[in-house]
Amino acid sequence: MLIIDRRLGQAIVIDGRIEVRVTEIAGNRVKLGIVAPRECGVVRKEVEQAAEHNRAAVLGDPGRAAAALRALGRKGR
Repeated sequence: MLIIDRRLGQAIVIDGRIEVRVTEIAGNRVKLGIVAPRECGVVRKEVEQAAEHNRAAVLGDPGRAAAALRALGRKGR
C-alpha cells in the first residue's frame, strides 16, 4: 500500500489514465473526485463488500452470511 499526503486541489494519477483529486476537506471528511475511463469500474469498497455478502447469502452459505452481517455491524444468527 502506498500512503501519500495530498492537499486540497492536489491529485494523483494511476496508470496514466485515472486521476484522483482532493476536492474538499471538512473536519475528518475528505471528498475525492475521480476521473477514469468508462471501462474502469469505480465503486466504494463498502458497496463492493456488501454485494459480495449478498451473493454469499443468496448462495446459501450461512457461515459467510453471518460473517457478512458481522462485518457490516449487524448481529448474525
